[in-house]
Amino acid sequence: MTDGPEAIQRDLDKPDIHDPLKLWEDFTADEATREVSALEALRVNARAVERLTARRWYVMKAAREAGATWSQIGQALGVTRQAAYDFYRRKTEEQEKCAPDPTDSAAARAVLESDL
Repeated sequence: MTDGPEAIQRDLDKPDIHDPLKLWEDFTADEATREVSALEALRVNARAVERLTARRWYVMKAAREAGATWSQIGQALGVTRQAAYDFYRRKTEEQEKCAPDPTDSAAARAVLESDL
């Protein structure tokens, strides 16, 4: 499935989540046919979690814009409404520090309007 560490790194560097997940699936496959080491699988896992967590903010924003409550979002994530709200707020603040854009910030903060 892979051509060694260089191929794994190339897949990890791709912005798409599917390539790291393919590597993860390779590790979880039959040990006899496994081409990914445990350490490589851990790197893949960390990258996949990082990417999914980063994308969670965008999906939460879309859910709020579509009318979902913080309770509904929290339930979908398996957390409390306050935890969902706090995650979104923290990520919004991080985004504002890294790439301040008043238009995007206003749109991101608009969905914070509380229903707590």
